[in-house]
Amino acid sequence: MARVGAELRRQDFVEATIKVIAEHGVANATTRRIATAAGCPLASLHYLFHTKEDLFYAVFETLFTLPQQALENVPAGTTVVETSTGLLRHLIHWFITHPNAAVAQYDLFNWANRNAPEMAAKIYAEAIEAAKQAIERSVGVQLDEASLGVISRLLVQLVDGLVIAWSAHRDDARLRIETETACEALAMLVTSQLTHQAALLRATN
Repeated sequence: MARVGAELRRQDFVEATIKVIAEHGVANATTRRIATAAGCPLASLHYLFHTKEDLFYAVFETLFTLPQQALENVPAGTTVVETSTGLLRHLIHWFITHPNAAVAQYDLFNWANRNAPEMAAKIYAEAIEAAKQAIERSVGVQLDEASLGVISRLLVQLVDGLVIAWSAHRDDARLRIETETACEALAMLVTSQLTHQAALLRATN
């Protein structure tokens, strides 16, 4: 039971950190402020997370894992284009319904690039891998590994760009328009990759 309690308390601190970063920025996300937001003793935070970097890494994992987990509920499209653009729309919808996560992710990623680049690279690689798995799960073997990687990277990059822009202008109507423009760009890339893949297959047969 104590283990379950520790995990719940750990999640409380992660959620409080997201809220504090969204409201005050990473620079002002002190452990005391986070503990207050979580409604927990400061000593408990230091017991569960030995350093602030440990806490930020846990937050990082949550900020990337939750939207990726949401991809598991996205209906598969009948084509690779439909699947890829559907995933993009779904991720954007997740972030705009979790605005604190959108703001905190951007601020925390900038912090990690400056202070913990290995952590930032690891989390970013995990995000791309999650996108690859979501696409592959939906479309099966229609894509080779190289094409799947190219499409997944662009998908993640488009989501990041759209979320960053939206966190600044907070105009949902504008975001919807920009998301559809991004979907058009993604669709063009997917079509190009499929055409290239088909040409390679013909050349080897």
